[in-house]
Parts: sequence; C-alpha cells; structure tokens
Amino acid sequence: MFGINFREHKWAVIYCGVSTLGALCYGYDQIYYTGVLGMRAFINDYGTTTDPDTGLKALTTSFLSLTASIIYVGELFGALLAAPINDRWGRKAVFYCASCCIIAGAIVQVADNGSEGLIIFGRILIGLGIGQFTVTCVLYIGEIAPKAIRGQALMMFQMMQSCSQLVGSGITQGTESITSTAAFRIPMGLLTLLPLLMLAGLPIIPESPAWYMSKDRNEGAEAALRKINRSKAEYDPSEDLKILREAVETEREQEAESTWSSLLRDPIERRKLIFSCGAMLAQQINGIQFFYSYGVVFAQSIGIAQPFTISLITNILQVIACSAAVLLGNKVPRRTNLIVTTIMMFCAFLVVGGLGIHKVLSNGFSVTIVVFSYIIICAFNFGHGPLAFAIASEMSTGRNRNKIMSCAIVTFFFTVWVISFTSPYLYYSANLGPMLGFIYAGTTCITLVYVWFCVGETTGRSNLEIELFFQQRIPVRQWKNHQFDHSGESLNIDEEKAVYEVEEQKIPVLETR
Repeated sequence: MFGINFREHKWAVIYCGVSTLGALCYGYDQIYYTGVLGMRAFINDYGTTTDPDTGLKALTTSFLSLTASIIYVGELFGALLAAPINDRWGRKAVFYCASCCIIAGAIVQVADNGSEGLIIFGRILIGLGIGQFTVTCVLYIGEIAPKAIRGQALMMFQMMQSCSQLVGSGITQGTESITSTAAFRIPMGLLTLLPLLMLAGLPIIPESPAWYMSKDRNEGAEAALRKINRSKAEYDPSEDLKILREAVETEREQEAESTWSSLLRDPIERRKLIFSCGAMLAQQINGIQFFYSYGVVFAQSIGIAQPFTISLITNILQVIACSAAVLLGNKVPRRTNLIVTTIMMFCAFLVVGGLGIHKVLSNGFSVTIVVFSYIIICAFNFGHGPLAFAIASEMSTGRNRNKIMSCAIVTFFFTVWVISFTSPYLYYSANLGPMLGFIYAGTTCITLVYVWFCVGETTGRSNLEIELFFQQRIPVRQWKNHQFDHSGESLNIDEEKAVYEVEEQKIPVLETR
C-alpha cells in the first residue's frame, strides 16, 4: 500500500504515527471551532448583540474575528518557542510541552462560562501547543523515517490533518442539536484526547537520532536507529551513523557562514527567500482560511438550512482531494497542477462574488455559492494545500536553509492571521457578504503570479541541483528540462559549500537567533 513495505518498516511507521497526533490536533482544532461559532447554545452564552432579523442573541464581529484568529498568534509564538526546546532538549521534549499547552487550553475553554477573555486565553494556549507541533512533527518524521518511506510519511502529515478536520466536523454536527452548553463543551473537551494519546505514546518512541548526533551522543543515536529499524533482520547502523555524522559536520560548517543580512544583500539568497516565503503567502493569501475559520457561519449567513452538513461535506471533499494529491504524488507536474488549480479557484471566487451581488439570495443562488465553494476547497487541497510546505522546504536550500524556512513559517502564520482576522469585518462590517469572493479573486491573482514566476519543476531533483538552479540563475520555466554538467569542473567551491546535500527533505525548526 502506497509503495510501503509495512512489515520491514513496521516500527518506523508506528513511531511516525504517534508523532502525527500533532497533525490531528491542528486539523481538529481548526474545524471544531468554526462549528462551535454557529451553535445556538454557544451564541446564547457569548453573544452580546442582537440579530435584527430574528431578534435572537448574536456574536459580535469583533468576537468572531478575535477568537477565531488569535489562535494563529499563539501558533506563531509556539513555533518560535519550539526552536530552543528542540535544540536543547530534543523533539520529544517539544511533544511533551505542546501536549500540556493544548490540554491546558482545552480545560480553560471547557471551564469557561461566558467570558470572552478566558476563551481567548484558552485559544492562545492551544495555539502555543499547535505551533510547536506544526514545526516539530514534520521535523521528527523526516528524521526517523527510513528513506524508503520518508516521502509518503511526510505527505501523510497533511492527510492526517484533513482526516481530523472531517472528524471534528462530524462531532460538531452531532452535538449542535443539544440545547445545553454540552453542545460546544463536548467538542472542546474532546480536544484533550489527542494530546493525552500523544503523552501515552511518547515513552515508546525514540528520540531523533539526528538530535543525538547533533549533541555528539553517538550511543544514543545508535540506540535510536536500532529501535527504528528493529523490524529489519541483521540491521547495521554504521552506514546511517556515518551519514548523520557527515550531515551534522556539514551543517556546522554552513552555520558558521550563515547570516541574516545575507538573505537581503545576497541576490541568490534573496531569491530563495522570496520563493520560500512566497509559497506560504501564496497558499493563504487567496482567502482559503475563510472557509475553515467561518465555514458554518458563512453557510448560515446565506440561508443554508443545514450548515453543519455543508461543513461535513466540505471536509469529506477535502479528504478526497488531499488523498488524490498524495496518491498521484509526482505523476502530475507541480507547476501545471498549481496553475490549473489556482485558475479554478480564481474563477470560482468570481462566481461566488457575482452571485453575492444579489442582496436577497434565493435557495438556488445559495446552493450554487456552496457548490463553487466546494470547487475552491477541492482545488486548494489538490494543489497548494499539500504542496506549499514542500515547495518552501525545497527552496530553502544552502547555508541559510534554517533561516529561510523560519521566515517562511512566520510568513505562513502571519498571513493566516491576517485573513482570519479581517474576514468577518469585510463580510459583516463592510457589508460585502458573499461579494467577499471578489476580494479573494483579486488576492488569488497574487497566488497565480507567484506560481508563474517562482514555481519550477523540482520532482526528482537533488538538493544540489536545486541549489545550482539558484546559483546559475536558471529561470523557473526551464527547470523541468534543464541538464546540468555534473563533472567536477562544473561546480565551483562556493556552490559546493552552499548546498546541504542530504537525502531527506525535512522542514527544520525555527531559529531564534
């Protein structure tokens, strides 16, 4: 299945599975709260204004905006916090810290009784945990998964997020009919289950052998490698230990030459920075976060009778699209994929915005808006959803790899926060309603410009070849068919020193220095 020999890599798959509980936390939290925002019991507890059409309590625009978006501020700081913990105490220490933050945040939310301040505090705590998970889970998977399953393991991270979003949507649909506060407290409380499972699984998983080697703890690295590969008969860790040692030594040499100023002053490093950060900006600037943060509220606002069912269908389609992306993998050219799916999103946003011109939406118009919203979701999850982090990681090559990727992740969280924070004000306060689609059609053009000028075909390319694309200033449209002369004379000393040539494509931790 997926080209993986599970018998040979059984324990590595299990350890990767434990670490993906962090992805489940991220996906579940992202979706359950959008359902909670549409629950009558929650609105009655936290609403401080009145809907003029129904006379019932309603949530203010500021409450929607702040409580939905503040978690991304927590995620940003959580990602930054992960760096020193990862460096000093290892990956498992981050998993412990992140789990405790999420459990604490969930408890605060469940225990709250109508206080906006406590909801915000709980959301920040959850964000701190999710931010740490987001950075470290992918890092850990990339470091412990053997080469034969590494690619599939990393792609499954996005898949697990989608599955947990589907579960979260199903839970909120099941509880929204409860008339008491249990309607929203149940999905809030269930969030604690995932980090508790992580805490239960942490004692059985090994620490990253790469982290052990970075601390010159050879015995620990060897023990971790043997534990990861114990399904293999007569496994000899000597070759893997040699590779790890060489990688650490190379990283230390490059770190001595790595500077923040070179990201702006050096045109080659600046181009890498633009490409990597641009991937994160392009993924979120198109407004996709609106559907994840406010999907149920949006469906209610256009008169959909079953908004929770609409949210559930959305997440089913997301899982299908993401599964297709994982299964097709490298078979679909990356650049073509992103151009086509971005154009699909642009056209669908125009249709949504055009239908929103009508102040009174008929049932047919409302259903059509939902259908085109589904097209946006499917296009995103087949294209930018699973590919953006891969592109950002691949473009972060060379001596400034960690610094570039750090900037990219900060760009991601900041863009998500901006979209999530401004959406309710544009939708309600500016009275745009579904005409918000016109705004996001415009921002999707930014995504399209990025894809056209900054995305090349890197499938099957090594880190060295990607580095040479930048060093030799090869236009991205020529990357697919460009041939390098790999003779010794073709590579100068600077090019050889600039590349961190290791097999794994991993997303490093954020640096604070």
